[in-house]
Amino acid sequence: MRKLISNLGDHYGLYDLHKDYSKTDQFFYNEKEVIELNSDDSKVYFEPKLPKIEFENSFEENNYIHGKLNFLSQVSNEECNKDAIFYYDLCKCKNEDKENVNVIMIHGWRTSKLDKLENLFLKDFIENNYNIYRYVLPYHLDRSPNTSSFSGEYFFSANVNKTIKSIQQSVNDIRALIKFIKNNKKGKIILMGLSLGGLVTNLVSEFEKEIDLLISLFYANDLSFVTFKSIPGKFIKQDFHNHDFHINLLSESWKVINPGIRKPLISLDKIFLASGIYDKYVLEEDTRSLWENWGKPKRHLFKCGHSGIVLYKNKIRKETLAFIKERL
Repeated sequence: MRKLISNLGDHYGLYDLHKDYSKTDQFFYNEKEVIELNSDDSKVYFEPKLPKIEFENSFEENNYIHGKLNFLSQVSNEECNKDAIFYYDLCKCKNEDKENVNVIMIHGWRTSKLDKLENLFLKDFIENNYNIYRYVLPYHLDRSPNTSSFSGEYFFSANVNKTIKSIQQSVNDIRALIKFIKNNKKGKIILMGLSLGGLVTNLVSEFEKEIDLLISLFYANDLSFVTFKSIPGKFIKQDFHNHDFHINLLSESWKVINPGIRKPLISLDKIFLASGIYDKYVLEEDTRSLWENWGKPKRHLFKCGHSGIVLYKNKIRKETLAFIKERL
């Protein structure tokens, strides 16, 4: 019964996902740039400088200040993505006996509203007086260009180069905020990602030491695998087929954004991975490869699909919060 419910939830979600799709072929491949980007990880995921952040307070409620911050992104991109954007909920209360806890949340591909992770954890985090930062991925929401048909259209696509640059920018933006927090707000860092946001968090952990806990839920891993082997990539796969660009070449081109071929810098006991056994979006075969390569950190296989983040949210919330409580 649980498998049936999970499959129905994922099939409905995929139907809804594909009601909007790219109307034009997005294929682009600059071989010289791709080879250069794959030649040296340290140049792609370089150490960010301390950013100059502008805070825009929206309102105050109880002990919290809510608003939006931005700073100049250190990875060049289109005009709409020149600034990194985070929404925040900052606790005004101070406890001299307790270290600050800062949570950075990264949403999934094509999100049109910051609500998935928030619905699960925001209330608990606020009750615990955590500072919360919600990152907006490039080409999503506020960072979508006017030509975009839907949020995230240009983040992950058959434009090989732009997909690499989008993920590079995401990793750098998040690391820049971590540097700011460590230099100003102090305290512990919890990095939490969902789906494609989970891929980004996993990459961050491979180049950033200043992470106290990593929580990666229903994470994507090898985007060439997602494109050619799972349903969400079907329109992207069609663009590649139209140009005789096959999976082996794509896998080689996107090695630099594949977290499953490196190791995290943080210790394994700080990592919590979660996947759905019946997931139709990111397949268990792909998520398992990262878990095995990383040395098998704590991993929970929920008996659900990708839609489990909604259908089984209480169980996911309980397991994740228990992990945080144990480690903090």
